[in-house]
Amino acid sequence: MKFYYDDISSGNATCTFEINDKKMEFYPSFHSDALGDFVTYLASIHPLCKLGWKEGAFHKRNGGIEWHTGPVLLCWEFKRDFEDLEIIITEKQSFIVDRKINDKLPRKILKTKCNFEEFVLCVVKELDRVIKQRGILGYRQEWQNYTFPIDGFLALKYACLYKKTFEIAKINSGTVIEDELNLLLSAIE
Repeated sequence: MKFYYDDISSGNATCTFEINDKKMEFYPSFHSDALGDFVTYLASIHPLCKLGWKEGAFHKRNGGIEWHTGPVLLCWEFKRDFEDLEIIITEKQSFIVDRKINDKLPRKILKTKCNFEEFVLCVVKELDRVIKQRGILGYRQEWQNYTFPIDGFLALKYACLYKKTFEIAKINSGTVIEDELNLLLSAIE
């Protein structure tokens, strides 16, 4: 399984996703917060991403998320069943771009299952590469409308590394910035 998020520039990116001998490329644009929505959605179904204080710190989105990819909306839907994750990717018509009805849409382009933890680790490794290559402000400059999804990324990375939720400090009811920075800079294998 492979997940790449590359060529981030001028509000466009290339997402390459390989799973079960199938390779797909998607081209999200700045009309949606593609990476941010994806990471928040993944964190919302992860049992260890409660950030230690309450259920639903990352609000679950029923029906998945949509990426604007030109004339098509790319819909990602995750269904977690303990250690299994079902991934459904559907292309739908974007009526903002094209009002003429396309009879070929909606079209399901992927419906598959994989190990949930392996998928999360694959995504977290790519997020780690992106943030270390681009930086927080560099990502924002290239993506334009949205910032790097640092909160969801750190929650997922912590869950992958330590197999528990990120703890909220008793003092000031917050997190410790030094711990967050160390987590951001730590390597993930």
